[in-house]
Amino acid sequence: MLPTNVRRVPVCRAAAALLLFFPGALAAQVAEPETVVALSESLRSDQEAHLWRVGAWGAANVVGGLALVALSDADRQRVGRAFGIQSAAWGAINVGIAAVGLAGGTGEVHTDWAGAIGAENGYADILLVNLGLNVGYAAVGTAMMVAGTRDVRHAADWRGHGAALILQGAGLFVLDGIAYFGSRGRMADLVALADSVTVTASGAGVRLIVGL
Repeated sequence: MLPTNVRRVPVCRAAAALLLFFPGALAAQVAEPETVVALSESLRSDQEAHLWRVGAWGAANVVGGLALVALSDADRQRVGRAFGIQSAAWGAINVGIAAVGLAGGTGEVHTDWAGAIGAENGYADILLVNLGLNVGYAAVGTAMMVAGTRDVRHAADWRGHGAALILQGAGLFVLDGIAYFGSRGRMADLVALADSVTVTASGAGVRLIVGL
């Protein structure tokens, strides 16, 4: 017979959802730690690969942008020159972000289910924010392109900078989207493991034994 503070729970999706929002309130152990470690290692590998992709994208923009600036006439090819300046600047920023991220490492490998699912959820949230920002970059670029068709000073520069912003938003959206869908796949695998999780509510005197 179970003690009064212990309840058997046949389905634990609710426990998994609770951990997503209150990761510090619960302690959890999963019956398949090898799978948790593998998924956590996969997260670290994916984060590193994503940073390398962002760095490569940035480096390509630096090289291409500077080449375009060098080959564009400052007076007669203002669109191309502005496009190159904007692309090179964004490329340098992306290379810097990637370099800092790779130098700082991508975090620890979690052996516990709660830690792994919390890290994965945090990574997905960051990617979602980045995806939104990427749409914003493209929107600003579109506005600049439209302004460049109007009677504004240096309209060609507006069009060049706007086109570069659209390209940056689109390129980074693709890169962040690839990483986000990879994260969602690992999250689904972690949630699927919830059927073998034992969850303890810290300080609440309540213990949920799941999957028994």
